[in-house]
Amino acid sequence: MVLPIVVGLGATIIALTAKATIAAYRQYLHLTPVMIATLNNIKLINLESSMSSMNKADPRYEHYRYIRSKYPNRGFTDPMTEQEALLILGIEGDDILNVNKKMIRDRYRKLMILNHPDKLGSLYLSQRINEAKDVLDKSYMVNK
Repeated sequence: MVLPIVVGLGATIIALTAKATIAAYRQYLHLTPVMIATLNNIKLINLESSMSSMNKADPRYEHYRYIRSKYPNRGFTDPMTEQEALLILGIEGDDILNVNKKMIRDRYRKLMILNHPDKLGSLYLSQRINEAKDVLDKSYMVNK
């Protein structure tokens, strides 16, 4: 006697949940990236407008355009992710498939020579480089 009522309530709850999920997904499809950024309190900058202030005849123009398209213009995440650690140490492409402790140590040393606080480098960047090395040393990619 109770079983049909429980099954009916369960089916109703599932149907209403599915209906609400489909409606939310349809609304999500109509959102633009600007709308999503606004909802998440993220200020977007237009990379093309910032690049337009630079003269295309400048020999560094292509280099800057490449750098801006390749690396995101955002702050560090906390806690640091493996993806961000790889980006900080400059490990990308086929290097990711062959990453090992020696490669991490070599990239770490190279960056620390350039950014060490004793050599007038940034303390913040050196801390982030250290954190990237620690994250990758504990990573499954290295310890397979």
